[in-house]
Amino acid sequence: MIGGRRGPVSSWWRRVERRRKRALLMMGAVAVVAVLLAIVAVAPSGQRPDPLDPGLIAGSTPVNARLYSDPHLQAIAAAREDPRFDPIAQTPQAKWFTDWSTSATVRRDIGDYLFGASVSNAVPTVVLYRIPSLDCGRWRTAGASDEQEYKDWVDGAAAALQGHFEAIVILEPDALSQLGECEQGDRLGMLQYAVDALSPTGARVFIDAGHENWWSAAEIADRLKRVGVDKVAGFSLNVSNFNMTEGEVRYAENVRHELSKLGITDSHYVIDVSRNGAGAQTDTCNPPNARLGQAPRLYHGGALDGLLWVKNPGETDGQCLGGPLMGWWAPAALRLLGLGGAPTAGAKSIPGWTLALGGVVAAAVLGFAYYKRRPGKGRHQMVGSTRHFRR
Repeated sequence: MIGGRRGPVSSWWRRVERRRKRALLMMGAVAVVAVLLAIVAVAPSGQRPDPLDPGLIAGSTPVNARLYSDPHLQAIAAAREDPRFDPIAQTPQAKWFTDWSTSATVRRDIGDYLFGASVSNAVPTVVLYRIPSLDCGRWRTAGASDEQEYKDWVDGAAAALQGHFEAIVILEPDALSQLGECEQGDRLGMLQYAVDALSPTGARVFIDAGHENWWSAAEIADRLKRVGVDKVAGFSLNVSNFNMTEGEVRYAENVRHELSKLGITDSHYVIDVSRNGAGAQTDTCNPPNARLGQAPRLYHGGALDGLLWVKNPGETDGQCLGGPLMGWWAPAALRLLGLGGAPTAGAKSIPGWTLALGGVVAAAVLGFAYYKRRPGKGRHQMVGSTRHFRR
């Protein structure tokens, strides 16, 4: 409209404006679809998506080194029967060496695992978990029968780890925190022996130090010093537990501060984030409200060396809340994924946030269609304007 009269210029401007609005709607719909596809590609159902920019954590930055996952993981076998377990099966996790690996076989057992990691050009995480009076018998009776058997077992593990500078080793979850809580022989001496045997191997050894809600930073720092944390890479936190990452980082830094008072100034740490997606739980044995944590990742540049999946999600914590003694427990795995019901072969879950984004896409597309077909616009005009737009 120029000077109050309709003419060729005003008609052209109206067509241009219509095309501009349609283009904006189309670009918006395409952008939403692209975002949806990107999120689906990087964050499988049930697993909390990684932060968009994890940034600096206690002076450490993420690295892109690949973590190794044992192809014999029980979650992988479960996912073959029920693909809802894929988010667990496809995430790199530690391998636990416990009573199934004896003093006679542990060198070969760990060696085979390290060989697989080497072939895959990935970083392996080994958990050594066989100290006598394991877990003080809370959920099951396990561990080496006596101190000598344990020392022989540790020697075999150390022989397998020799020269594997890329390997991460988590030494005896809960053992240091449970010091003196049950009849356990010379546990302090056994941990000292393990540290001395493993420190020359070159592997990065982390002595487990419990978590933020167990002992004060000063107390656990004193215990770490007594077993020789200055001889290895540092300590691990939150193994098989559920505390949020932020709180564990603060606790780790407090432990380091207390260690510095004892003359130990370069201890690093790793944190288990496998099941901390919903934060701390009242019951820590097969808790029904726990959820998967963020994907594991290695860090460098500061004291934090990694956020790892140390616990294998979906495997029972023991005979509690209906769980089996050991092994894979599908109900627990489904709850960690935020799913209910019994496992169903071939079932595929769609997480809520995916459905929400799908709704946004649908709304954008429907809005575009509605705009094109709004009242007063004839079919011949729609076709003609679309054809003009495509030229």
